[in-house]
Amino acid sequence: MAKRQKGRLFIGTSNVVVPGNKLTFPEEYKEKTRLHYYASLFTSVEVNSSFYKLPLPSTFKKWSEDVNPGFRFSFKASKTITHCKDLNFQSEDIPLFLDAAQHAGETKGPILIQFPGKITVEYYNKVESILEQMGMHSPDQDRKLAVEFRHPSWYVREVEELLLEHDATMVLQDIPKSRRSEPIQHAPFIYIRMHGIEGNYRGSYDDSILEGYAGRIRKWAAEGLDVYCYFNNTMGAAFENARSLQAMLNIIPGKPVKRSSQ
Repeated sequence: MAKRQKGRLFIGTSNVVVPGNKLTFPEEYKEKTRLHYYASLFTSVEVNSSFYKLPLPSTFKKWSEDVNPGFRFSFKASKTITHCKDLNFQSEDIPLFLDAAQHAGETKGPILIQFPGKITVEYYNKVESILEQMGMHSPDQDRKLAVEFRHPSWYVREVEELLLEHDATMVLQDIPKSRRSEPIQHAPFIYIRMHGIEGNYRGSYDDSILEGYAGRIRKWAAEGLDVYCYFNNTMGAAFENARSLQAMLNIIPGKPVKRSSQ
């Protein structure tokens, strides 16, 4: 029997979080971008800025050239898709977003689809339509969709089956009112968002909590699942917590290599 391949581990912060300014960076990074330095410290980043305004395709490409090939970006889907009134999104918004993100090339990881708390399971058909459109317009076969719900009414078997049908996973997150701590059965990959102990994007996680996550992440990786974990407590200790978890998992980020844009 062939040995099961271990899953890959991607740890980072929500948006590029590094302490200090360029004057405090190591000498070799002082003339580089913050992303370039960040990519020497972590294996992934969750790009939340794409939620507020869609970057140009050339921007996605430039980002990919600032990191090493093993680095992965997770891109948060535009608010025009997930936060529009009653989820009545414009049909062109999804292909526009996906086509632009595709310019990140091999560094493109999951697409994060985050719905607000007012979107309950009553919007099932609208969410199904979004997932169908995402699948229809994804240029690559290895698409990864991570869906974050902020209302517990979604945590039912019918929704899990819907996600699996579209090669999507349910985001694990720790906001108290909508906490989700266990992955769906047969999840294609694991996606974790750490929003802060009280879910308010502040504070710090104790090492005991991080060790608990590290143990679960090791287990999932041993089962062959890729794991993406992002710290969104960016008004607190996101940087320090991500570094600590990475060390617990013995992850050594690759040194970013500036590749030609040709």
